[in-house]
Amino acid sequence: QTKLRQELLSFGGEPSYDQLTNNLPYLDAIVQETLRLHPSVPELARQADEDDVIPLLEPVRTKSGEVVDSIAIERGTVITIPVSCLNQAEAIWGPDARVFKPERWLEADGITKKAQEVKGHRHLLTFGDGPRTCLGKLFAVAEIKTVLWVVIKNFVLEMRDGPNTKVEITRGITLRPRIAGEDGIQVPMRVRQYKG
Repeated sequence: QTKLRQELLSFGGEPSYDQLTNNLPYLDAIVQETLRLHPSVPELARQADEDDVIPLLEPVRTKSGEVVDSIAIERGTVITIPVSCLNQAEAIWGPDARVFKPERWLEADGITKKAQEVKGHRHLLTFGDGPRTCLGKLFAVAEIKTVLWVVIKNFVLEMRDGPNTKVEITRGITLRPRIAGEDGIQVPMRVRQYKG
């Protein structure tokens, strides 16, 4: 929060859309890393329009003992794409795949070669990909950055019960956080105005 606030305060006035998109690297890194670890939709379902073959990242052994490097699917088959799993797969993102590390988006070799092969927006499947990609992805990213711009510049946020508060994710159409062991879908916070 402090490092992000420093970047936002050092920028000066209100950013234009282009500046918000291109001139705030740490803000961008925070947003991308958050979208990687916490996609709002954890999985996507797609139906095959025609027979196809899906290549696998690595060969696998089937129950019968056969080693395969692809899966044949028939027209009409519904495929579930585990966005959360792929965005956090160690085979793709490396051994620190489940760690919140915005710096990976800033370092020259921060994004692994395997992750660079992911065709989604910014190497993520958070918004899907291909002809059914989320049309509002650029608006959503700009909206997230705008909210962070206003909130982090003006307020200090802390967990109600301290920094070690356990947060769990509840599943629905979208993922929602809550304090572990509490009812409802809420994350109570302490908010105070930033006074510089």
